[in-house]
Amino acid sequence: MPLGPVMADRASEQIGFFVPTWARDPFDRMVRQESADEAPEYRYLGEGSTVVVPGPMPLTGDRYIWLRAPMRRPEASPSRIAALAAMFVAASSVVARADRYGREQSAASVEGEATHAS
Repeated sequence: MPLGPVMADRASEQIGFFVPTWARDPFDRMVRQESADEAPEYRYLGEGSTVVVPGPMPLTGDRYIWLRAPMRRPEASPSRIAALAAMFVAASSVVARADRYGREQSAASVEGEATHAS
């Protein structure tokens, strides 16, 4: 089920997607329900915010890229909002585990170097 456009900002290492105003409360609730521990951090842009979206064709070195480019006007429905919340929590969990693994491997590597140097 297509969820709509998803973009990434490489410089800030953040992703963005569009959630209709009416879906904020359901999305918040579903993110909390899907989270085993602490819900991942996210924020909504409000009135007066500026949104930068990527162009249709990515170029090497572009800061903003589409992870899923818009094909047509997205249709928001409760099932799509639920799927987006579930995928957001799952992706956040994978990224957090990868970060934790990287830190653990880096620490183990430094520890291993210290024992071999003595």
